[in-house]
Amino acid sequence: MRHYDSDEVAENYHKTFTSGSESSETKRRAAARYNKFISRLKKGGHVLDAGCGTGRFVRYFMSSGLQVTGIDNSISMIRRAAEENPVAVFKVMDIRHLDFPKNHFDGVWNVATLLHLNEPGVRSAMREAMRVLKGEGTMFLATRTSDKNMRKIEGSTEGGKITVNYYSPHTLEEIMISSGFEIIEMSVEPDDFSRPFDYVYALAKPSASTSGH
Repeated sequence: MRHYDSDEVAENYHKTFTSGSESSETKRRAAARYNKFISRLKKGGHVLDAGCGTGRFVRYFMSSGLQVTGIDNSISMIRRAAEENPVAVFKVMDIRHLDFPKNHFDGVWNVATLLHLNEPGVRSAMREAMRVLKGEGTMFLATRTSDKNMRKIEGSTEGGKITVNYYSPHTLEEIMISSGFEIIEMSVEPDDFSRPFDYVYALAKPSASTSGH
């Protein structure tokens, strides 16, 4: 998305999402989601941050003793992420077409990324996540949600307009299952930054039938 191929947008994005302005309750919920994910990973495991933006989650993974590879389709975002986290590995890459081998990662973290994709794109991204995830691996997914699927043009947090895709929990559940995932848990919660929409959060693993993929 060209909107994010701007150093100014990357900087504004970074300032917005690392400001620490969330309420204590919001931070508690976010920490609980994060801890559920990492508790399922082996010590020193390798996490793919799929759509890492400026790397706001990378430092948490590294402080937990995990290896991290962050990818994003925006050169500006990746450049800013590498400045913040010089020890981590960052690559410019499309989450629908991952340049990694099968069974490569212990965990896949996909937050606020699917909202930029149409439904065929989401299906491609989920198939790729399954392909690169180890059989005993875990995926964490978060994206904007609504009762029904819809596409809207909205003002972005960083300024300007972007196209945003909202997917219902039912649609996301169907896509994940058809991609080979077993859903461990799924919930719908208010946006962490008090914006007027909800997020769906899902923790998933390869299903028994695909764990040897």
